[in-house]
Amino acid sequence: MTSGLEGEFEDVFAGRPSELETRARRLQSTAEAIERAADALRDLVDAQRSEATDALEESATEAAAGLRRARKRYGGTATALTTYAVELGPIQSTARAAVDDADFHQARSYRLQGDLDDLRNDITLAEAEGAPTDALYEELWSTSDGAAYSAGRVEDARRTLNQARQDIWDAANRAIDAIETAVEHGADSFGDNWNQFWDPIGDFFEMVGEWASQVLAAVVEMLQELLSALISALVVIAILLAAALVIGLVFVIFGVVGLLVLGAFLAAALLTLAIAEMVGSPQRIGSQTDDTAPTGDAEKDAALDDLEARDYQGLMVDLAQQDANGLDAETEIRVVAIRDAAGNVVSWRIQLPSTQNWSVTNTDGALNDVRADVMLSMFPGVPTQYEEAVWDAMTDAGVFESDAPIMFTGWSLGGMMAGELATNPRVADRVESVFTAGSAIDKHYSDMPPDVRVTQINNGIDPVHTLELLGLDPVDYVRFDEDWQTYRPLTTPMHDATMYGAEAERYLPEPRPGDEIFFASEGGSSYEEVHTYTYTRGS
Repeated sequence: MTSGLEGEFEDVFAGRPSELETRARRLQSTAEAIERAADALRDLVDAQRSEATDALEESATEAAAGLRRARKRYGGTATALTTYAVELGPIQSTARAAVDDADFHQARSYRLQGDLDDLRNDITLAEAEGAPTDALYEELWSTSDGAAYSAGRVEDARRTLNQARQDIWDAANRAIDAIETAVEHGADSFGDNWNQFWDPIGDFFEMVGEWASQVLAAVVEMLQELLSALISALVVIAILLAAALVIGLVFVIFGVVGLLVLGAFLAAALLTLAIAEMVGSPQRIGSQTDDTAPTGDAEKDAALDDLEARDYQGLMVDLAQQDANGLDAETEIRVVAIRDAAGNVVSWRIQLPSTQNWSVTNTDGALNDVRADVMLSMFPGVPTQYEEAVWDAMTDAGVFESDAPIMFTGWSLGGMMAGELATNPRVADRVESVFTAGSAIDKHYSDMPPDVRVTQINNGIDPVHTLELLGLDPVDYVRFDEDWQTYRPLTTPMHDATMYGAEAERYLPEPRPGDEIFFASEGGSSYEEVHTYTYTRGS
């Protein structure tokens, strides 16, 4: 099984130094054979003097010179490739050791984190019973130090792998420079046996080119991700500066009294929204159940297969359809049971729509409105009518009558709700996956149940996923968990379901290992049973 770091630095292990060195040595043998052929041709001309050889001397001399130029090209290329292969081996060995060390300490860190939770519970229980806690605190501090040490070793391994990537790149550059020098040496025209030279060693450069393209793609991808993360940070700073500017203008125009009035107004507005969420109940206005179970009719079954989501892009298509169906009037929630050929529930996929109603005073429209946005951003943990509707839909569909694993998925507000629900104790022991796009869910990192695969795609110029506001702790920024994967494209439009679907396909054309159970298989070995519920706000 490939570890998280090994997957992240797969380009470091892409080369095959032993094979490259063996084939480079064959190329060197070819160069030596060419040298012998040139010598033999020269001896033939020098040792034989007759009218025939005199007539051929000029041509033979030119041919021998061409062979010597070819020999230098072959020999120079072979030497460069051999040197590169010799350098690549130790670099990969060091990188492999770093990955093994990181895997060990990552596992140790997870285990110690669990021990820390147990120790904190023991201390709480001991304090409640009036029992001594000194030994427990000493063990807590020791375990905490161990966890911090392992986390540090994981970061050391990451630095080692980054250096290995740079060392391979430098070695490749040296090899390319040497090859260019060898190829250019003695060339007397563009067509100087060009095809004859390249054809025998094309496979070498195909292998090197394949490796170089992998490295270059990884470097470009890494730079784009870094740029996207930087732009996201700048977006946050711009939002904070805008807020500070508004506060500053209020202070300049109205003074301290104006700030107090503004603060009181905002506090009252937020409190009113929170109270309205807690006292109201969602109204279910419709429900239906459809499935894609095989019918035995090939044409119908093919059409049913087309309705099933196969991957994350398929999820984004479904979510966009839910948005379009509900708009600002109602909220469409889908609870999808994945059933095997015998009809047994294999997994549950909960699909949540994005913000569609932008009225702050909305009282009878869709639940997925700006009020729900404010609640999830400003008062995480406070139940909303949107959340109550999801629990209602899950209950009615039979989620709690089954022990099958659960995936929560949504984009924008739907993703924020997915992160909120995944950390709820009601389902924490059954949640295995969360997929979001353009959603502010980083605040849930420290609360997410262990081993949950979180996959988020956040466009760098999209401000929505930066609106964490309250609930984001420093620990949520420092993530060593390979199960939590964030992809950061930099593209336009900045906040759009179709765009996020395309980026999901680019980054993850297949579901992540373990997520396959949340998608039905084509051909009828499993199928979707889709429970669709619609809700409006209630007072």
